[in-house]
Amino acid sequence: MASTLILTPSSSPDGAMYFAKNSNREPNECQLVVSLPAVKNDPITLVNCSRITIPQARQRFGILLSKPWWAWGGEMGMNDQGVVIGSEAIFTRDHESEPGLIGMDLVRLGLERGNSAEEAIDVITALLQKYGQGGTCTRRSTSAGYDNSFIVADATEAWIVETAGRHWAANRLTDQAVLSPSLILATNIDRHSYALPQYARRKGWLGEQEQLDFRKIFHRRMLPLSGSCHQSRATLLEGLTQLDRKHVLFDLMQLLRRRKMTHPRAWSRRDVTLQAGGLFRRVQTTGSMVVRLTSKRRDAFFTATSAPEFSIFKPVHFNQPLEEDLQGEDLSQYHERSLWWRHEVFHRHMLLAAKFDATYLQEREDLEKNILVDVMSHKGRELIKIRGQLQQHLLLWEQGWRERVSSRKISPFILRPSTYYWHRLSRIDGLEL
Repeated sequence: MASTLILTPSSSPDGAMYFAKNSNREPNECQLVVSLPAVKNDPITLVNCSRITIPQARQRFGILLSKPWWAWGGEMGMNDQGVVIGSEAIFTRDHESEPGLIGMDLVRLGLERGNSAEEAIDVITALLQKYGQGGTCTRRSTSAGYDNSFIVADATEAWIVETAGRHWAANRLTDQAVLSPSLILATNIDRHSYALPQYARRKGWLGEQEQLDFRKIFHRRMLPLSGSCHQSRATLLEGLTQLDRKHVLFDLMQLLRRRKMTHPRAWSRRDVTLQAGGLFRRVQTTGSMVVRLTSKRRDAFFTATSAPEFSIFKPVHFNQPLEEDLQGEDLSQYHERSLWWRHEVFHRHMLLAAKFDATYLQEREDLEKNILVDVMSHKGRELIKIRGQLQQHLLLWEQGWRERVSSRKISPFILRPSTYYWHRLSRIDGLEL
């Protein structure tokens, strides 16, 4: 589903660069927000990525990364040079099945090794062409593989990069953009992989006199997905035209929560935030991120939890992790020390309640607005201090709501397929509701 967007300085209400993304994955796949420090002169020469091992870079930038617990790479993140990257799954006719770098690996590698958007693109595309992209992109499935598109941005420029196997095309953006599981770059290409036209002609996908059209060459019809992705992408593009100049960050957070129906158990193809619910809805929004970049400052906000409509965006800074480092732990089931899993107790109670709790939504909206005012009104050392204080305040606020909701009994008489689905999933995940 479409969920990754960018708003360039020339098109944003206040001249800043804005990035926002929902990570849509398996509903019980815990996602961590980690802070990884910069590294100088690393003596280790190899790095084990998610599926393969490649040479390590001796110098690496510090990064914030939102990642599935099992993966080496991540869905989205930012580095201490002000580069932000998010990925989206796409399906092309040139996907390789052999293990290689997966899209999440390329996100992390671009952040660790790129000091600008353009340098990050050089890193991603060079590694893509050398090692390819392939292998399963989920923990449970052995066949779930796909190619990837990326938004790569810094404070001054933003790019869309789309890939198909070891080939790629990139377009520098001057306006707003939303990624899609379908290819969107056609002839609007500023850069592309070496010998791309020759490769396409050798495959019989491009005529001798035809203009290079990346979408036409590599597009693969995915009928079950096409209607949904186009409609959710239209929702995001429409929302980007309605942002309030004074509340852009808040409006972007609300946009990532947008759904057509009032209750999350109901769903529509125009929904931006996704709730899993059984056979036809197996994907869940498991983490969300919003970033504002200028030449003077970088502000990043993560939910670090699933279901943004039941979550609050928290300010996160380098070397200010939201929780203890749980990398290396088995988080395939409920884990008491995991912020993501603790929130799942709250999320599933809210989802299964007979009546939707509007009190929580209003309280969260007021709190989120106040947080953004506090963060944006500070700078320097005071900004670092206030971020840390707000993090602790929000974690305690979430804990209070978790205790309040978990004390309520869930009615066993709500007989809906989605209710059965979540009860069954919670038993598998070791959650007591």
